[in-house]
Amino acid sequence: MRILAAFHLAWSLVLILIAAWFASAAFRILPYMSTGTLWTNLPRVLMMAAVQAGPMIALGLWMAILGRWTWRGHPNIRVLLLITHGFLLVPGIGAIAVGILALRAAERSAARGGGLMGAIATIPLAVGICMSSLAFVAIAVALLGRPRSDGVGPG
Repeated sequence: MRILAAFHLAWSLVLILIAAWFASAAFRILPYMSTGTLWTNLPRVLMMAAVQAGPMIALGLWMAILGRWTWRGHPNIRVLLLITHGFLLVPGIGAIAVGILALRAAERSAARGGGLMGAIATIPLAVGICMSSLAFVAIAVALLGRPRSDGVGPG
């Protein structure tokens, strides 16, 4: 369970850093917007940053909370792990499928002389593999983990 908690904390850090990168990217385009002034463009940039980074920050914070509860042996941790990672398994497998399809499209494009952006297809593939791996391990630990000796929670 401690290793699973460490993976949750590491994954939360990765998600929050990626979200910060998305948010900073949204603010970097502000000087290059062609219409309006800074004060008319700022709400659009704030909305774009919130839409891109908000869900990822929320998931990162939830992973940190889940990791802390896993580390401390929360009494309902098995149910929380099953619910959280049951839901996250779907987009994880979807990201793997998107990555594989994008790699195939990049291969076809490269065969015709294009394909300069083919390496970008590895991003959803890598994120999907990480997300799905953590989900599978967490579900397996939640289902097969043995209870702690003091009877408080999983051990």
